[in-house]
Amino acid sequence: MILILSEKANTKQIVEVTKAYSNYTKVVVDVEKELLAAGGEYHADCEQVLLANNSIQSNLWSGGYRFNTKEVDFMGLTNYKPNINHLSYEIAIPEIRQKVEQVIRQIFDEQNKT
Repeated sequence: MILILSEKANTKQIVEVTKAYSNYTKVVVDVEKELLAAGGEYHADCEQVLLANNSIQSNLWSGGYRFNTKEVDFMGLTNYKPNINHLSYEIAIPEIRQKVEQVIRQIFDEQNKT
């Protein structure tokens, strides 16, 4: 199940978004709305949920989060935006990388234990 999160994730939500991959989740961040979709097998699944929730394609950036090491990654096929991201699957724009990491950490670091 893919969840849209805009606040700190709780333990139940963490369990849900890590069902596809142990201790890891793929995410797509809406950098304008400061929320993310997580829990899909593919970034495209998360992206589609956000697009259906009125997000704009150019504001959506993919990555992932490893819960055991708190590592953020910036790779995803949906990052391929020739007019914006210079033909790469990794987020190459420092400001966007920073915003993606900020949103991911706000939601997943130091999660609540409720």
